Amino acid sequence: MRLARQQRQRKVLLTVRYDADIIAAFRAEGPGWQTRMNAALRSWLAAKGKV
Repeated sequence: MRLARQQRQRKVLLTVRYDADIIAAFRAEGPGWQTRMNAALRSWLAAKGKV
């Protein structure tokens, strides 16, 4: 089961720049901020019909 999950949800390591206030807002929510940021981006894309 673990292998199947890893194959479905591959992560890509990259460097990207965001406005400081955006990062501060996500970090202020505590641990897991990167996961929440990913979820927010995924939700936005889903609303556009992209994922």
